[in-house]
Amino acid sequence: MIFKKPELEDLPILRKYFEGLEFYNSGYTPGMMYLWAPFYNIEYAIVDDMVVCRTGKDKKRYSYPIGQGDAKAVLDQIIKECEKDGTDFEMYGVTKDIEEKMVALYGDVFEVAYDRDNADYVYLSEKLISLSGKKLHSKRNHINRFIANHEWSYEPINDENALECLVMLMQWKLNNCTPEEIEKHDEICVAKNSIMYRKELGFTGGLIRCEGEIIAFSLGEPLNKDTFVVHIEKAFSHIQGAYPIINQQFVLHEAKDYKYINREEDCGEEGLRKAKMSYRPEKLEEIAVLKFA
Repeated sequence: MIFKKPELEDLPILRKYFEGLEFYNSGYTPGMMYLWAPFYNIEYAIVDDMVVCRTGKDKKRYSYPIGQGDAKAVLDQIIKECEKDGTDFEMYGVTKDIEEKMVALYGDVFEVAYDRDNADYVYLSEKLISLSGKKLHSKRNHINRFIANHEWSYEPINDENALECLVMLMQWKLNNCTPEEIEKHDEICVAKNSIMYRKELGFTGGLIRCEGEIIAFSLGEPLNKDTFVVHIEKAFSHIQGAYPIINQQFVLHEAKDYKYINREEDCGEEGLRKAKMSYRPEKLEEIAVLKFA
């Protein structure tokens, strides 16, 4: 079983295995595997015509096998490898659906630990566009004030404006990151590469231009047949309405044909959690670590 870090040239191969994916975990995308591989030591192997991912340095955790092959046969191989190495088998990125599959394959012999900080926020696309209802009244107000007070436009990210997005991202970094915030710097690196390699990654991007300057942008990709995942969203928070309008306009222009919008997790950040909850998610997609009891 040979694992390797994903490279850009591997992405077309990986996409074939991820097509038809039924899981709603935003981490199950080839693009994010590639972008976060340097920071989380993400690797993959193709085993019996299925893709298995693993992450971690000293302690390895594995994904549920992805593809149309025999998942149990692949898992049995991984478990045997762990036994041979004297390590405990653990699985990351476990959703309720994956937990049910594991119980069906092996019985109720696992401990499953869900972490609220890693739960994905899933919204109805129609609600993110219309912002209808009393509970989203403040979001509509922010957008209406922005529209009333600014000359603005929405543009897809393309070869002509991508460099401007990178310049805006560097200014965002200066405004929001201190040298000690390592995770934020990692996030900036991922955002930069998302813009630079958006075509290879299969990402769609959009931006808001205000008085001629880019003040917000977003990038994402389909997760499965009915869900689009928003991976990156940056805006200048000192401009009232910048975040709400990129949120709304990106879904309107790039993802309105998908029923659900997955906006990923909050990582336990209090401010980010408050912001994500304020949009009234349709559901939280719980994510767990699974290991033998």
